[in-house]
Amino acid sequence: MESLSFSSSKLSVKNTVIMGLLVAMNIVLGRFSVGPSFAKISLVFFATILMGYLLGPWWAAVGAAIADQLGILLTGGQNFPGFTISAAIAAMIYGMFFYRQKITWWRAIVAVFLVMLISNVILTTWWLDIMGTPWQGIIVVRAVKNLVVFPFQAVLTYFTLKEVERLKPQLHLDD
Repeated sequence: MESLSFSSSKLSVKNTVIMGLLVAMNIVLGRFSVGPSFAKISLVFFATILMGYLLGPWWAAVGAAIADQLGILLTGGQNFPGFTISAAIAAMIYGMFFYRQKITWWRAIVAVFLVMLISNVILTTWWLDIMGTPWQGIIVVRAVKNLVVFPFQAVLTYFTLKEVERLKPQLHLDD
């Protein structure tokens, strides 16, 4: 089986298929969200944590960037590269915390916190400011939204990845 090496992880045919499925999952989950554009709540993080866990930080970042761009192409949304960078950074953080690592509460809490702080609150707020929504008017709303969502997302991340970790041998997802 041919594989393409990228840092410590490799992209085999099996991992390419997994990436494709998770990109599709990301796009589908991204279609369902609630709230205004500056404070959306979505389940798209499930696809992103799975990319990080199964593919590693670098390939997860590539997959998240592909998913972001394909989602824009399919929905006709506005293409702003900053959002693609935020998606890639979030996937990379999840990959750094979960790829080939034992899933623990600590890892889930810190990873979700860092993604929310760096990608959701800081970077995405900055991108929205660049696009014309003044950061002063949305930073508090975005921070509060992420603080409210944080415990739920951390718990869902932990239990989802613990179950995937348990099922991984039966699903033959090992490299």
